[in-house]
Amino acid sequence: MTSSPRPRWVGPLVIVLSLGLIAGLTIVNYQFAQASPGGNDFLARWNAANMWLKEGFNPYDPAVSLRSQTYIYGRAANLEAGEDLAHFVYPLPSMIFFGPFGLLPYDQARALWMTVLEIGLALLAVLGLAAARWRAPTALLIALPVFSVLWYHGVRAVIVGQFSVIESLLLIGALVAIQRERDLLAGALLGLSICKPQMAFLLIPFGLLWSVSRRRWRVPAAFAIVSVGLVAASFALIPTWLIDWLRQLYAYPSYTALGSPISIFAEALLGDGRWLTWLLSGALLLALLWEWRSSMGSADPVFQWTAALTLAITNLVAFRTATTHYIVLLPALSLMFAEWSRRWGRPGVWATGATLAALGLGLWALFLVTVEGNQESATMYFPVPILSLLGLWWIRWWVQRRALTAFR
Repeated sequence: MTSSPRPRWVGPLVIVLSLGLIAGLTIVNYQFAQASPGGNDFLARWNAANMWLKEGFNPYDPAVSLRSQTYIYGRAANLEAGEDLAHFVYPLPSMIFFGPFGLLPYDQARALWMTVLEIGLALLAVLGLAAARWRAPTALLIALPVFSVLWYHGVRAVIVGQFSVIESLLLIGALVAIQRERDLLAGALLGLSICKPQMAFLLIPFGLLWSVSRRRWRVPAAFAIVSVGLVAASFALIPTWLIDWLRQLYAYPSYTALGSPISIFAEALLGDGRWLTWLLSGALLLALLWEWRSSMGSADPVFQWTAALTLAITNLVAFRTATTHYIVLLPALSLMFAEWSRRWGRPGVWATGATLAALGLGLWALFLVTVEGNQESATMYFPVPILSLLGLWWIRWWVQRRALTAFR
């Protein structure tokens, strides 16, 4: 029995409704941007793009930072008070994303940027399901994208305008592209992910090494073409950009009090916890290297699991992370939820729903209980990466067994 053909009007109707939804969302975001000035993470990047493209300033020029500070504080930032110097702090290739928004007035740019991030968060949940090869029940297919947009880390990323949403899409999109053997696309996405290196510095080498172990040479070839092309174009536009960027990067710890979650834990435990930070970080990285070695040449389930573990450990050991980066761990949670569902059936689905509810409500409750003035507490840095790390190690054997039986 064949299904009846879909009416021709369905496709155009979906397009019109989608465009209407995007337009409506952008209008709401524009009203929010006018009523609630902020989005400081995005503001500094927008201002750098705006002054570069419209006035010819080097994005790393102190005058650019000063204008960003003036937008935020109405004056120059007070470093002694811990105020943000609002440097550009991104490698110049990231202008491929920020540049178009720098051509717009700030409120319009921010509203459109927020729309991109909100859609990106929902899409990230869909990519997580794809990476896990999980045909989730309808209720979870709806709940996961909604959760992705509304949980604490998603909302915070949208409000401050964090690029981490775009970076997460690039990284998880690359993993799904590798899974579907779209190797040129995967390499290109990994190449673009150099725009936020603190989120990608471990996943890029893992993805390239695994691809080489499977003799999928197009992945590293496409990565090299895109990344080298971006860097070369950046040098052609601003020959000094690398030194300028590194200079601002060097100053970054002077006005950012928190480091990696590992260092936050070590300092809370010992005061001066540098040796414990190095010890714990080293142990995690050695364990990760072992998993990398074990995964070389493996089937997709093991590759996706190891990639998710790589992202979890990245967020624990990176010299400077942010809770807005944790959205990249949504696919890691999806891997865990998928294995629960496969292993336990309906109870696994209920456990997934309960975990989503606990995360959705618990993280907001934790924030409200621990917030200090307008600053989030250091406690917000721990629940999601720890849950991801423990959850991934919990399902490790299940994933390996499934890879052996189903993907020989």
